[in-house]
Amino acid sequence: MARGRLFYGWWVALAFCLIVFLSTGLRFTVGPFLKPLVGDLGLDRGSFSLVVSLSLFLYGAFMPVVGRLVDRFGSRLVVTVGTLVLASSLAATGRAATLWELYLFYGILAAVGFAATGHVVASAILVRWFVRRRGTVVGVLSGASMAGMTLLVPIAMWLILTLGWRTTYLLLAAFTLVLVLPLSLWVLRDDPEAIGEHPDGLPPESARSGSSAPVEKTAVSEAIHAPPFWQLSGGLFTCGFSMSLLSAHGVPMLTDHGFHPMTASWALGLLGGTSIAGASALGLISDRLGRKPVLAGIYFLRALAFSVLFLAQDSLTLVVVAIIGGFGMGGSLAMTAALSGDIFGRFSVGSIFGLIFLVHQAGAALGSWLGGSLFDLTGGYGAAFAVACGLLLLGSLLSLTIDERFKRPAPEPVLAG
Repeated sequence: MARGRLFYGWWVALAFCLIVFLSTGLRFTVGPFLKPLVGDLGLDRGSFSLVVSLSLFLYGAFMPVVGRLVDRFGSRLVVTVGTLVLASSLAATGRAATLWELYLFYGILAAVGFAATGHVVASAILVRWFVRRRGTVVGVLSGASMAGMTLLVPIAMWLILTLGWRTTYLLLAAFTLVLVLPLSLWVLRDDPEAIGEHPDGLPPESARSGSSAPVEKTAVSEAIHAPPFWQLSGGLFTCGFSMSLLSAHGVPMLTDHGFHPMTASWALGLLGGTSIAGASALGLISDRLGRKPVLAGIYFLRALAFSVLFLAQDSLTLVVVAIIGGFGMGGSLAMTAALSGDIFGRFSVGSIFGLIFLVHQAGAALGSWLGGSLFDLTGGYGAAFAVACGLLLLGSLLSLTIDERFKRPAPEPVLAG
């Protein structure tokens, strides 16, 4: 491929931003679907929350597998197949009439599609393309995922109120095919070396000079023995718990507190909107000041936002917390992916970050299920949001203790026989 004036990595970044925009946005639309879906099918919130919980957990469980498939077959094939699965599962969910069908179509098949088109695949490839600008590009990617939340949540709510939840799922399935397939087939490339380029579009010496990573690749068996792996995993567990609680129960919680459904949807959209700028800016800052303090600040600000969001009683307070708190809603995945590349090497992110993301989704599954179960048990969301705030504060402390200087485990001595 001939070298153009613009480094091709930016085209790959743009393609993945659009793909993750849609994939993340679709995952967050589950909140607006909750009330009409359970009402139409005669379910309770706890039952549907368990479906969402299964989907979130499998989404994470498939990530290490997807990471290995990307390493072996390339992102183009994985994303293309994942797009077909995702679109089919959404269309089938729109036709579901029973709980077991929801488990199959949304709980299992949609999880496969989300995993193959999600943040881990994008981060694993972009970390290969960028070293000196790694924080910036993954920050922009995180902003794109929040843009999906910003736009697709209120759009989905409007479509549901206008056309019904079944037709909305069919339209979202069609949009998935139209947007993602051309990008995956014609734009995606796995690394700069494949087209005769180097990371950041710079000569090899310059690219390496901007990297703090002591190694290019680390085996998963080595990474799991290193404290940074578990510190990053612990932080992302709190991220997954809080964000799945917000996506599945944020809109129902606000409507239970007296807010109109569209007001609640726009509030979550505004959270995502401010996080777009926040995630992009934080990525740029992390390239200059370091990633640990940025990651810790994200978790701390999110804990504050969750507490005020639950206590909001009027639209003005809701708008203020959405504007300010949005800066803590994005960036955690970006900073964790960047730190994974910094610590373990740029060709390790697919497998190692994929495994870390499994922990994220374990938290996400717990957050979605616990939110519905505690609601059925207590009649409100106060207990679930209190747990989320406590976990986020713990995630902030864990982030501050990460040692970025990865040391390979010492080989066991060979005894002379």
